[in-house]
Formats: sequence, structure tokens, C-alpha cells
Amino acid sequence: MAAINFAADWALERNVKIKVLSDSKSSIEAIRSTKVKYNFVLSVKDNLYNAKDLVSLVWVKDHAGNPGNEQADHFAKIASSCGADMPIPVLYSYVKRVCEEHKRNSTVSKSGLID
Repeated sequence: MAAINFAADWALERNVKIKVLSDSKSSIEAIRSTKVKYNFVLSVKDNLYNAKDLVSLVWVKDHAGNPGNEQADHFAKIASSCGADMPIPVLYSYVKRVCEEHKRNSTVSKSGLID
């Protein structure tokens, strides 16, 4: 979803028409949904609305041999190993829930450390 947002910003800044192909069905569904749970999704929706005449969003099946999608996956793997940070806001409630789930699923060893 961050890449979709980046693409919308890019198109707006340059006033160019683009087609964004995404294999993230969950991102596209979140963008299309009328019920928004997260501010980040709302921000992406706003960006896409502002760029509605410039950006078209298309879902493509992942791992289906689409050369462009395979290349995008390849570069995404490279980028994820570079360690560049991309600030994406996370709700406190989400972090708290994940920590609580981890705590419930962890065991304490004899040394008192969580495994």
C-alpha cells in the first residue's frame, strides 16, 4: 500500500497519467472499502482521490509468470535487504495486541528468559 501511495504522489507531482499494477489484493480491497480502520489507508485513499484523473489501479495475480510482476518482486526483495526505512504509522493498539499475543504464545525458560 505504501508503494501505491508513493505512485499516486509521484503522478500528482509530475501531473502524468500512470497505471499502477499491484498484486496486493488486500491493499486494493482496503482502498475500495467504505469502512476505513487506519489513518494510513485514509491517507492513501485521499491521495488516490486527488489523483483520480491521473492514476488507475489494477490488480494482477501474483506468481503467475507476469514478467513485470516478477521483476517488481525481485526488486522488492533487493530493497527489503538494503535496510532503508520507510516510516509507516502504526497504531498503538496494534502494537499492544501483537505484544500481548507474543507474550501469550511464548514460554519462560528456567533462566527466566522468554523463548
